[in-house]
Amino acid sequence: MKLGIHIPQIGRKAGPEAVRRGARQAEDLGYDNIWVNDHLAIPHDAPYPPSKSFYEPLITLTWAAAATSRVELGTSVLVLPLRIPAHLAKELATLDLLSDGRLILGTGVGWMEAEFDAMG
Repeated sequence: MKLGIHIPQIGRKAGPEAVRRGARQAEDLGYDNIWVNDHLAIPHDAPYPPSKSFYEPLITLTWAAAATSRVELGTSVLVLPLRIPAHLAKELATLDLLSDGRLILGTGVGWMEAEFDAMG
């Protein structure tokens, strides 16, 4: 069995140092992987706390990859219908290469109707 943990990505507890520290601590504590969520547009009535930040998952994982050497990096989950396929493929391939093959790709179709409405 592998054990993972979600790192700070939203709200007051998120920030460059929190992401770096969370990723390093997960690795130092022996976790196998770290995870981030995906939302491109969060409506005001969403079930998340109001926040100025909800970091983009692939950039967040790239930042975490630079701070670690072993822990796997996962998306939980990437909302595919809101992404441009060719661009996403390039981003994923780049992250996987820069992290020495540590990317775990979790995908889904999304669930927040208001997010799809906001994206057009």
